[in-house]
Amino acid sequence: MKKVKQNVLLLFVMAVFIYPAYGQNYRNATELNAALNRLAKQNSGKIKVYTLGKTFSGIPLLMLEIGTEIKSGNKTKPAIFVLGNPDGNVPIGSEAALKLSQDILANNKAENFTWYIVPTLNPEALNHYFEKVKFESMRNARPHNDDMDDAVDEDGPDDLNGDGYITQMRVLDPTGTYIVDEKDPRIMRKADYTKGEKGMYKLYTEGIDNDGDGKYNEDPKGGVNNNRNFPHLFQAYQATSGIWPGSENEVYALMQFITKHTEIAAIFTFGTVDWCIQAPKGGRKGNADFSKIKIPKRFAKQFGADPNRYYTMDEIIEMVQPMMPEGMELSPSMVAGFLGLGAVVNPLKEDLAFYNELSEQYKAFLKKQNINLERLSPQTAQNGSFELWSYYQIGVPTFPMSFFSVAKPAKQKKEEQGLSLEQVEKMTNEEFIALGEDSINTFLKNQGAPKQFNAKRIIAMLKSGDFTTKKMAEMMKQMPKKTAKNKVDEKTLALLAYNDKELNGKGFVEWTKYQHPTLGEVEIGGFIPYIENTPKAELIDSLIKDRLPWVYTITDKLAKLSITKQEQKNLGAGIYQLKIWVSNTNYLPFPSNMGNRNKHVPPAVLSIKGKGIEMISGKQRTPIDFIGGNKTLMFKYMIKAPKGSSLQLELVSPNAGNDSKQIKL
Repeated sequence: MKKVKQNVLLLFVMAVFIYPAYGQNYRNATELNAALNRLAKQNSGKIKVYTLGKTFSGIPLLMLEIGTEIKSGNKTKPAIFVLGNPDGNVPIGSEAALKLSQDILANNKAENFTWYIVPTLNPEALNHYFEKVKFESMRNARPHNDDMDDAVDEDGPDDLNGDGYITQMRVLDPTGTYIVDEKDPRIMRKADYTKGEKGMYKLYTEGIDNDGDGKYNEDPKGGVNNNRNFPHLFQAYQATSGIWPGSENEVYALMQFITKHTEIAAIFTFGTVDWCIQAPKGGRKGNADFSKIKIPKRFAKQFGADPNRYYTMDEIIEMVQPMMPEGMELSPSMVAGFLGLGAVVNPLKEDLAFYNELSEQYKAFLKKQNINLERLSPQTAQNGSFELWSYYQIGVPTFPMSFFSVAKPAKQKKEEQGLSLEQVEKMTNEEFIALGEDSINTFLKNQGAPKQFNAKRIIAMLKSGDFTTKKMAEMMKQMPKKTAKNKVDEKTLALLAYNDKELNGKGFVEWTKYQHPTLGEVEIGGFIPYIENTPKAELIDSLIKDRLPWVYTITDKLAKLSITKQEQKNLGAGIYQLKIWVSNTNYLPFPSNMGNRNKHVPPAVLSIKGKGIEMISGKQRTPIDFIGGNKTLMFKYMIKAPKGSSLQLELVSPNAGNDSKQIKL
């Protein structure tokens, strides 16, 4: 009986002190690392645990290696790199990374690939979720003086009403810009002065002016968001970016590992960005001014240009296009890279082609599981993020995934009028043109298309054959949705609906009066932290289980190179002509088109080996920089060799497979 009581007491202690009441099945950084070590111990022959580095506060950043080559320093198999929870504020991303590790072992998914899995890039930010007072923060523990005064981290938010959440304060103020929405008093929206509305409230994060400088919560604890500390489009002089790219131990260690391990063939992230459901967007503006470009002297003579005058991008393309190989279309990004006009900021159109196609396949995959696709759009990858760095600078196919998003409010769908994008996407060009200019203009207006895209112009583009209804729909899906000034944004409505239907009202703190020490009477309320990206704990397994198989679908489509055919012809006098065909037998290109552009991914090498051979034409080691998906290249050689000689053909690639064939002359 005494032992039973002790066991009950132990369970009670675990429930109260080890597992937080909110999100009890999520793991903090310490519990996550313990789970990784436990998994490795249980599968010692298949898993190796690395400590890539340590956080500012000393938390180890652990990585699992799973595969058949964990004891080999020379990897012969391609590898998949998976990063969970890159921002630190998405605990389900960490759980998904751990679940993937378990699933790989349970289903023998380590035979063809080595897997590198890091459950979170920012353990210190992950731990914020488990603090007694919840405040959603993506900052690590490095102190930072945000307000540039004499103290550091001295004015963060405060839980004034003692409910365990940092929400908002609304304060009546004649200079305020917010009003209470007439349809739902919980909603605060910007006043629309063009409609005669006058602002009544100011909004603050819940807290007091701790340092007495007249500002509220402007210097919270911590400093850097590790997922803003990567080199691509790094934002200098911003508090959460860090002092330079890779300034954080965790980020530098991760970049160092990935850069050295050229066997990595694809990268996945589990966070808030999702290029599987929504292909990466273009439209970013770079720092270069494409209307005033000077051509360097070393190129000007070749192009027949004046190095002392400015050209527009269109002028340069017109000048250089005739020099390009037949069938190759020159793009602004190609010119920018060639002339060194700054970082590439938009995905290459060749890569967007496979991202868009795979997005459609992923949606069909989710539909088969009865998953509602009418959800809020995923977040876009931010400047300085791991997602952008891995695509633009590492150059392998990169697939950010999200395991949870809030459903769009039903009311929002009912308000949609006229043709939908989905309907237009299924129309032929002729059917759309037949709608007439008035209907087309109404459709364009409802979709928020730019003014220059009117019915006449669209009809002309469709008739030219260079544009299709499908392309138009895809382009409009990627346009940012504008919200009318006096309308509540879609996200707010969706979160309220989610709060009311799924969380029984526990996701929103009702506005309640509070006597503030300096602001006087205020009201405290608003959405609780983490509501947008962290589902209820009981949904973790089902959400991950439904989406995780897509990772394997993608890996099955990665480039795979092989020698598919060879021919020889005896020309006499010991001279032979060889033809060798090398194929990419899978869907995705080797490497991505961005990887082909930045040349980070090492080329595959086709070698010809044999005793007494002499290369008359062609190279004994032929580098292969790029092969598109399901494409084949043919290589010609002329060699001199004794009759009856044996040749060994070897194809070696660090991340797209190896092959060999033997030829007898």
